[in-house]
This record gives sequence, C-alpha cells and structure tokens, in this order.
Amino acid sequence: ASSDNVPAPSDGESDTLEHSPLTQALLRGSSPMPSGAQHPEEQDAGGSATVVDDARTARTSPLTAADRRARRKRYFTVALITLTSMFLYADQNLIGPNLTAIAEEFNLSDEQKDVRLGGWLQLAFFVVGSPASLIIGYYADKTKRVRLFFWTTLIGEGPCLATYWVTTYWQLFALRAMTGIAVGGCLPLLFSLCGDLFASNERSYVASFLTIATGAGVALGQVVAGTIGPAYGWRLPFIITSVPAIALAALMYAVVDEPKRGAQEEEVHRRTMKRSASTVGGEASVAPETRQEDAAPVSYAAKMSWSKVKKQLFVRTNLLVLLQGLPGTVPWGVFNSYFVDYLHVQKGMEVQTATAAITVFGLGSAVGTIIGGVVGQRMYNKKKSQLPLLLGLTTALGAIPAYYYLNVNDYGPGRVGLYLTCLLGGVLCSITPPNVRAILLNVNPPETRGSMFAVYSQIDDVGKGGGPALVAGLIVGFGRTVAFNIAFSFWFLCGILLACITFTIDRDVQSQEKMVFDALNEEVDVVDETDK
Repeated sequence: ASSDNVPAPSDGESDTLEHSPLTQALLRGSSPMPSGAQHPEEQDAGGSATVVDDARTARTSPLTAADRRARRKRYFTVALITLTSMFLYADQNLIGPNLTAIAEEFNLSDEQKDVRLGGWLQLAFFVVGSPASLIIGYYADKTKRVRLFFWTTLIGEGPCLATYWVTTYWQLFALRAMTGIAVGGCLPLLFSLCGDLFASNERSYVASFLTIATGAGVALGQVVAGTIGPAYGWRLPFIITSVPAIALAALMYAVVDEPKRGAQEEEVHRRTMKRSASTVGGEASVAPETRQEDAAPVSYAAKMSWSKVKKQLFVRTNLLVLLQGLPGTVPWGVFNSYFVDYLHVQKGMEVQTATAAITVFGLGSAVGTIIGGVVGQRMYNKKKSQLPLLLGLTTALGAIPAYYYLNVNDYGPGRVGLYLTCLLGGVLCSITPPNVRAILLNVNPPETRGSMFAVYSQIDDVGKGGGPALVAGLIVGFGRTVAFNIAFSFWFLCGILLACITFTIDRDVQSQEKMVFDALNEEVDVVDETDK
C-alpha cells in the first residue's frame, strides 16, 4: 500500500504512530522494488500474507516500553549532535570581529591585516578542512562514527583551545589551519549518523535541526567574539567556543551507542517483521509488540568500496544535488562578504542599521529552515517528485526580494521595506538546504553516505571560497550594484537544477532500496562487521 492510502491518525493514535522502531518505514509502506512490481519475498506461499497483515497492524499497535526508551535515546543523541555542531561551527568567524586588535598585537600593517588575517587564515582554514572532509567521510563509512567524531572534534578543537596561548602570527596560522579539521570533518559524520538513527520519513526534520545548528553556531561565534573580545581580549572567545565542543563530544562518546548501519532502512524493518512473525509460527493472532520484542533485528552487512562510491557519483539525483550547489552558493558570497558594507556605503546607512538588516535575514533563514524541514518532509512522504518542484520554486523566488533591496533607495518609514524583504528572502532561500541533505541520504545506501556527504561538503567549500571571488570579479567589471544583481540571478539556475530532480528522485530512491534489498540477500543474518 502506498503512503497516500494510509489514513490520518486520530488524536488517540498519535503516540502509537510516532517513531516506533519497527513501524517507521512501514508507515510509508513502499516496496524497494519499482512501482507495480511484486516484492520477491511476497511471491512465496504461506506466511508472506501474514507478514503483510502484521505490518498493517503494526501501524496502530501501541508503543512498547522498549520503543519509548529507543525514541528517548535517539532524541538525546540528536540533541547532543546539534549542540556539538553548533559550537564546532562557532569557530569559523572568531577572527573577523577582532581583526584590528589581533593585527596590533602581532605588529601587522593595514595591508598585512587584510591579507594575512582576512585572507590567509580563512584560506588555511578551508584548505585543511576540505581534504579532511574527504578522509573523514571515507572512514565514516568504514569505522565507528561516534568514536571518530570524538577524535575529529578533539584534533580540531584542541588547536582552537590552544590559540589562547599563541605568541606569533605563524603559530596562529598553524592552529587555525588545524581547526578546519573539525569543521570540515563533522558534516559527513553527522549526517551519516542521522541516516542510521532516523528513517526516510523523518530525515528532513532532523536535517533542519542540524542546518539551524550550523548557522546558529556561526552567528554565536560572531556574537561571542564581538562582545567578549573587546572587553576581555580577542583570545578568550577561542576558549569559550572550544571547551563546550570538546566536552559535548566527550559526553557523546561516553553515553551514545554506535547506531547499526542500515538499521533504519525499510527493507531491514520488513525482514525483521517477517522474522518476528516466523518466531511465533507466523500466527497473526499474536500481538505485534510481542513479536517485535522476541525477534533479533536483521543486520545490514554491506561494506563501503570505491566502486560503490564511483557508481553513486553518477546517480542522476546525486549529480543534480552537487551541481545545484555551485550556482546556489554564489549569492551567499554577497551576504557573507559585502552586504553590510553595501548598505553602509551605497545606501548611506549606519553600520548598526545595516547589521540589523542582515540579522533579520538570518532570522528569516532560521524560520525558512524549520518550515522547509516540516513541509518538505510531508511532501516527500506523500509524493517524492513534488518536493524538488517546491525547492526549485522557492530558491528562484528568493532572488526577487534581493532585487528590491539592491535597487530601491527609499525603503519606506523606518526602512520597513528593507526589513520585510530581508525576512522574506531569508525564508525563501532556506527551505532548500535541509531537504537537499535529506534527499542525499535517501538516494544513497548506508555504506556510502559518509563519502557522498564528503563530496557534497567539497562543493560547499568551493562555493564559500569561489562565490566571493566570483562576485569580486563581477564588481571589478560592472560595479557593485550590477555585480550583486547578477550574483543573485544565479539562484534561478540553481532553482532549475533543483526542479530537474523531480524527474530522477523516484527512480533513484527505488534504486537505493533495491541495493539494500540485494545486499541483504547476499548475506542474510550475518553479524554486521562494518563498524568493527
């Protein structure tokens, strides 16, 4: 049965249907085979009909005590991941607010301040973080991720903590470069973990939390550096952000169990349900919760290989997700590097007013991320192919408010027009990120997700570095106003690429489910050695 035919739960059923480990994927009820094909296991005579009936019954069976414990544990894990990633991303902009103070301490001229502190340190941060992401993404598919996350955080945040004691510029340079390891390596690890903590019908929700956490972390770093630095010195913010990150990663390592790779895949749930039925002789009269507790879960034993990663790189949905990131990051270069100064110089605003405008945009981004996660997940659960159309449309529409605040000189009383368009633009352009990351989880098998997110992180880093550079080149050729209008037009190209995913997502999700199905057939009931 398709998810369209699943009746909406009544108030009394809401707790029953929410996040049960054995029924999450069954809520969607889709087969890993192409639409219209009969599932191979269902062609067998005998108990297969009972298993299907039990799957339908499980949708409305009460949560067991084990279910509730598992749900609380997953929520606690996500809370730890979210908080840790927020403090990790707080490291990115600790230098900027105290640029002058740092330059004075190391006797740098104004030119050296811009080049060495504003340019070289950021370059070193991402030059080290980019290959670190690839290496850590590779090992995320081959080893225990909770342990790897702790060591990645320690290796990256230890140098951030040690920045408090630097005495020369080159010591600062080396430590900032090593800090990039934590930021570069955390993205593939975090999303690989979440892919095995939550089923496909919940991943956009979780991705929205992580997306907000990373954005909030960057903002937190700016606030801490901008308020604590002038009062207590530019060094203290490095301790304030690094110590919580290390402590939270250590707590996560101590109390969080490594999730089973592939544990949330629909076919794994289906086979566990079938084994549960066979445990009691396949009798439909036995309570589903009894069968769930008696049966040992089916293990997913597929291992990562370079041939699999290469194959996934040419999956059409993956290609479109990666390609859309290149034009999609160009407008962000305007916000990150130029927007406040543009409002100050070209529009004659005070810096505080211009900063308030970008703050409102950031607020809109947080709201858009939440809306995108909720609405996008519901659209995906109902009909996958509709979601890319929403993402393409909202991304393209996100450019329209930019044309207003770039080209209009009178924003109305109290500059209400500026603030409203910044808020609207922030909402529209932030609906896509959590859903794109959830799509990337859903079209790749569990053993390749870390590697694919490492590649995705590379595209993101290219955009972060190349976006401002491209905008700078446009400024030289056309001036600021024309250059920024061109830059925001890249969101139309991004929107077209996102909309094209509507033609590929159904097939690629089915292909991923078929890969899981085939892997389980190759090595049924073998203990999972992937994480050892």
